[in-house]
Amino acid sequence: MTAWLSDEWVDAVAGELAGLEGPSSLTGSVQVEVTGGPDGDRGVHAELDGGRLVALRPGPAPSPDAVLTLTDADARAVVDGQLDPAVAFMQGRMKVAGDMAVVLDLLVLSGSEAARAGRARVAGLTAG
Repeated sequence: MTAWLSDEWVDAVAGELAGLEGPSSLTGSVQVEVTGGPDGDRGVHAELDGGRLVALRPGPAPSPDAVLTLTDADARAVVDGQLDPAVAFMQGRMKVAGDMAVVLDLLVLSGSEAARAGRARVAGLTAG
């Protein structure tokens, strides 16, 4: 197990999500900001091309197409499968900014069976 949102955790998550495919129109960079965690605010960013995850890295994206912001508790709930990302968005628990086409494609991807299975694998990576 690795520490939540550590560089090692991000690398492990990238490995677990490799091969995940979303809508072919899903292309761009997405910044995920996690606020209020025990170690302060943290972020990760994903690069997507043609519906596939190209890279997942800790820290901010140089110029993201979309930014998703969640509290630490809500981000953990999404990763653990307790909170559907689309529900978080509709309830205002996930704030979004930027290109809504990217956000909507990402929500389509997050609702797929493969994404749910990926989140289940990722949930087992986290310590603390």
